[in-house]
Amino acid sequence: MNQSIHSTTPQFEKKKVARFHRLDNEHILAIESLYKTHPFLKDRVEIHMPFHRAKPTFQSGTVWMWPKFDKRPVGYLIFMDGFAPCIWYPERQEGMTFRWLLPPTFCQKGATVCLANILAGESLLQIEDLLVHQGTDLWSHQPFSERWLSLLTFWNSLPPDQPLLAFQPRLVQPIALSDWHLHYNPAIYWIIQPDHMRQARWYWKDVITVPEHRAVEFIAPILKRSKEMAQLLCAYCIPYAKMVLPDTYSLLSQEGNSLGMASIPTLLLSLELRGLFSDKTNASVRKTEGIPVEVEWNAAFQKYQVVRVLPQETPITTEAFFHHMRS
Repeated sequence: MNQSIHSTTPQFEKKKVARFHRLDNEHILAIESLYKTHPFLKDRVEIHMPFHRAKPTFQSGTVWMWPKFDKRPVGYLIFMDGFAPCIWYPERQEGMTFRWLLPPTFCQKGATVCLANILAGESLLQIEDLLVHQGTDLWSHQPFSERWLSLLTFWNSLPPDQPLLAFQPRLVQPIALSDWHLHYNPAIYWIIQPDHMRQARWYWKDVITVPEHRAVEFIAPILKRSKEMAQLLCAYCIPYAKMVLPDTYSLLSQEGNSLGMASIPTLLLSLELRGLFSDKTNASVRKTEGIPVEVEWNAAFQKYQVVRVLPQETPITTEAFFHHMRS
């Protein structure tokens, strides 16, 4: 049917602007030039973990975990001067560009390459590692924990308002080995990232444990009123001198009595505590008197979990309020 010439709707308003485009040959050639500058990009950065490698990996030092979306390989999220941001899948030799609004000078110092996964069903782009930042090779010179801090700085430099993106970008939240059991799900794939330089990460799925499938049971809602008042619990946090493992801290009440070992739930908090205790300024005082932290009781882990670091002058809670350990 011919279009009516009497239509009052402008034709440009009827056209939908594509939010994804395939890479053209010029863009692909530019990506290939990155491989010449950074040859490690040709190597596999994600490898399936065989059974015999599991024990050595967990005994070789600090490792971090997070859920993997699916079995598909991770892609390179690439920011290059003169080209639209794109995700490139080396194994499939294909990719697509995004309508990511950036300042004109954003990539002038050099290309930036991240590891990222797209979860199409939830319109999410999860950014998981930073391999090259403004032309500088981080993969070969920094362990994962330092690269993740660099990724956080890079993330904060991106303009937050992105109305043309077809998905929601987010940073991965690595999980410490000591807290893995709190998040563990045998039905999904997991990324296992050793905290080393030039160390490919593993992906793994538990094929031994049978997930529990409980019958759906209707539970009538009940209005519950807590008899306890909300109480901010503050404790001293000091390194545990009897062990040399990372993220091992003791908690003390105002009276100096032990509240047990502390649980450190996030990578950011872990790095913040390490930095405070390794800082030469008043380092001896911190290690003996401790750093004030807010804590909360983790019933599943049966220990107090650090929520955040508090100012040095924060008053510490007396032992009587830490009643969870006695219940």
